[in-house]
Amino acid sequence: MVKMNDLTAEEMMENDPVTVTSDRSLTQVKNRMEEEDLRAVPVVSDEDTLEGIIGYRDLIRHIQFSASNTGLSKVMHQPPGFDPEDFLVDICDLRINSGRKLLVHEKGGKLQGVIGDRQFLHAFEDVEEISKLKTSNISTEDLYTVFEQDSLEVARHRMLDNNLSRLPVKNDKGSLTGIVRSTDMLSAMVPHESQETGGSRGSRSSDEVFISGGTEKRSMGEVTVNQIMDRMVTTTDKELTGSEAIQMMIEQDSTEITMVEDKTPESIVTVKDFITYVDSIAPSDTVLVQLIGVDVEEEKTALHEKIRNQLRGSLGRKLNEPEELTLHVKKTEKGGKRHRYEMIMRLHCEYGRIAVNEEGWDMLDVMDEALEELNSQVRTEKEKKDHRKKK
Repeated sequence: MVKMNDLTAEEMMENDPVTVTSDRSLTQVKNRMEEEDLRAVPVVSDEDTLEGIIGYRDLIRHIQFSASNTGLSKVMHQPPGFDPEDFLVDICDLRINSGRKLLVHEKGGKLQGVIGDRQFLHAFEDVEEISKLKTSNISTEDLYTVFEQDSLEVARHRMLDNNLSRLPVKNDKGSLTGIVRSTDMLSAMVPHESQETGGSRGSRSSDEVFISGGTEKRSMGEVTVNQIMDRMVTTTDKELTGSEAIQMMIEQDSTEITMVEDKTPESIVTVKDFITYVDSIAPSDTVLVQLIGVDVEEEKTALHEKIRNQLRGSLGRKLNEPEELTLHVKKTEKGGKRHRYEMIMRLHCEYGRIAVNEEGWDMLDVMDEALEELNSQVRTEKEKKDHRKKK
């Protein structure tokens, strides 16, 4: 088992991801994503230069229109990037704050690796903090569902309106009978140029789409959820540890577990819930931070942000048991116009009490110097402790 502050992006990322070239059509991209069971795919040029990412939601929004006339550049987005030395907590923070499902590492414009749900899932398998977790602490209990006889259009809007990737499906008695994912919906859609020998046709209303398996039902409002839902649902009626839930997802090749009681869906836990959990317990959220001598709200916000970034970054990765960080700011007026700042910073952690003192004319510059010095002292104390352990 490893601690979340010790696992790097280099250990997590997929170095040889599936890609599509920018000369492909939306139909070809859709088919490739279905074949590889992907939620997002990188788009590269003929020279392997990364051009962007296409996600399944991008396709769902565009595929029902003229797929043959829509270039990939109009559909893809620019992905968030990470560095190989970033840690799991950094990657989780990037995933949550960007809202994107696929993160990339590129060098010289060339794609070097990606991190998506599958990579997160396998990384969480060995994380110590995850093993201590209970699924009831992170599962989503405010559950959105659909009924078997609801239309595909109802399911599509429910997902898009609530930023969801899947919906448990119930029968008229309220029992769980399946799950419908946005990828299932995408698979059911047949880009309509493949249905007409003359290529693309004119404009269409936003809820029209050809459904695979026949052309007699042409509107998403005419197709019911039970026609496309997945009836093989990963479920449990027991409380699970984080490790048990992750293992179950890996074994059943799933990214979610639906919690049931008397066959009724009660809550759901997904890979994203684990990502959110790791992001929420990063060091900046578990250490008490006190600011003294700062009254201007904008200054407080700026100082808190710098502390937060340092605790989520280099400083936080050296600390296993941070308790309290106190910053005392003394502001003195010099020459009647300018203020000079003195910052006294004290950190209480597993290395004892560490204090630094910095002065200067610019408040944020002094803050940076104080945090840098604090980071340096913590590094020294950590190296001493590690050295003693080896003896």
